[in-house]
Amino acid sequence: MRFDFGYQEEQKLGKPYDLKLLKRLLPLARPQWHWLISSVILIIILALLDLSLPYVIKIAIDQHIVPVHKNGKTEKSATFDQENRTLQVSLQDRKIRKIVEDHAAMFKVKGHHATILHRDLRRLDPRDLIQLRAGDLAGLGWLTLIYFSLILMDFGMNFVQTLIMEYAGQIIMHELRLKLFNHIQSLSLSFFNRNPIARLVTRVTNDVQNMHEFFTNIISFFFKDLFLLVGIAALLLVMNWKLALACFAVLPVVVFLAMGFSARIRDVFRELRIKVAEINTRFAETIGGIKVIQSFCREAENYRFFQDLNHKNYRLGMRQIHIFAVFMPVIEVIGVLTVALLIYFGGQKVLNDQISLGVLVAFISYIRMFFRPIRDLAEKYNILQNAMASAERIFYLLDSHETLPLVEMGPLKSDRSDGVLKNITFEKVTFAYHEDQTILKNISLSLNRGQTLAIVGPTGSGKTSLIHLLIRFYDPGSGRILINGRDIRSMTPKS
Repeated sequence: MRFDFGYQEEQKLGKPYDLKLLKRLLPLARPQWHWLISSVILIIILALLDLSLPYVIKIAIDQHIVPVHKNGKTEKSATFDQENRTLQVSLQDRKIRKIVEDHAAMFKVKGHHATILHRDLRRLDPRDLIQLRAGDLAGLGWLTLIYFSLILMDFGMNFVQTLIMEYAGQIIMHELRLKLFNHIQSLSLSFFNRNPIARLVTRVTNDVQNMHEFFTNIISFFFKDLFLLVGIAALLLVMNWKLALACFAVLPVVVFLAMGFSARIRDVFRELRIKVAEINTRFAETIGGIKVIQSFCREAENYRFFQDLNHKNYRLGMRQIHIFAVFMPVIEVIGVLTVALLIYFGGQKVLNDQISLGVLVAFISYIRMFFRPIRDLAEKYNILQNAMASAERIFYLLDSHETLPLVEMGPLKSDRSDGVLKNITFEKVTFAYHEDQTILKNISLSLNRGQTLAIVGPTGSGKTSLIHLLIRFYDPGSGRILINGRDIRSMTPKS
C-alpha cells in the first residue's frame, strides 16, 4: 500500500468568484430558465411585501393613533408637547355632536369640526371617548386586516418560491451528476492512477451538493437582498433624506469590514475543500488496503497520519468559525448603534415637529431591515465561497480530457480486420506508469495465430502491464504494438 497515494495538489485555479467561473455555471441553469425567472419574480414580490409592512405601521400611527388635523385634513402626527396635542372630530355625526354639546367647555368648534386637547380626553367617559375615535378604531381595524393579509401572502409566496427553486435546483444537479459520471467513464486509466477514487466520489457527491446550495439559495436571495437594500434606501430618502443620509454614514465601515471578511474567508474555504477530499481519500485507502495495514502492523502509523490530516481540517474549520464569530457580531453592533443614533436624532426631530412619530417608527423598522440583508449576504457569502470552491474542482474534472489519441496511419481496413486475429507483435516497447519508474523496457515479441507464449516473473515485473498495453488501457512510452500488422494506436479502445 502506498501511503502517499492521491495527495498531490489539484491544479491551482483562479479566484472562486472569478467571472469566467460564474459564466460557466450559467449553461447549467439555462434549461431551467423559466423556473428561475419565476422564482426571481416571486422574490421581488416578496421584497415588496416586506417593504410594505413598516409603511402600514407608519400610516396607522400618523393617521389613526396620534393624528393632528388642520383644516379638516390629516397633516402630520402630533408632537409630544402634551399642552398642544389635540384631537379633531367631525360634527356631522349626530352622536359626536351631542358629546361636544354636553362638554362644550372642552371643545373649540370651528365650522363643521371641533377640537379637544388630548389632556382633556381623560376627563371624558370611556364610552364617549370610543365614540369620538370610532373612525380611528375602524381605520386601525382595516390596517390590521391589511397587515395580516400581507403576512399571509408572504407565507404563501415563500412556500411557492421555495418549491420552485428546489425543483429547479434538483433538476440542475441531476443533470450535472449524469454529466460528471459520463465524463469520468470516458477518461483513460492514467487519469485514475493520479486521482484516487475518494476524490472523484467527493466531486460527484459533496461538490455537486454544494452547487445545489448555490442555485437554490444564492441566486434567489441575491435578488431579494439586493432589491431590499435598494428599496429601503429609496423609502428612507423619500421620507426624510437628511435622516437617511445620517444613517447611511455607517455604510463605508460596513463595506470595509465586508471586504476584509471576504479576503480572509476565501482561502479558508478552498483549503477546506482540499482537506475534505484528502480525508475521504485516506479513509477509502484504509478500507481498501486494510489487509496490508494489518499484515504489516501499520495501524498506529496510519492512525497518526489520519490524525494529523483531521487536525488540519479541524484548525481550518476553527479559522472559518473565528472569522464569522468576529464579523457577524460587529455587523450586529453597527446595526444597533445606527438604531441608537436614529432614536436620538430622529427623536429630536419628532420633538421639534420636523417629522412625524410614524416616520421615526418606520425609520427604525427599515434600518433594522437594512442590516438584515447585509447579515444575510455575509451568510450567503459562506455558501457562495463553498460553491465556487466546489465549482472550480468540478470544472477542473470536466476539463480533464485524458483519452488515448488516435494516430492517423493512412487508409486502413476496419478496426476488426475481418474479425480474424492473425498475429500480435511488440516492437521495442517501453512503458512506465510514472516517469521515474520504468516497468517495461525494450520489450519485443511476436506471436502468431495458434501459438502459445508463457511470460513469468516476480510481482511488479510488468506481466499485467503487457495485457494492459495490448488491450490499450495505456499507450507505450516508446515502441509500438501491432495487431495483424496494424498499430493499435490507430484503433479505438472499444474495437
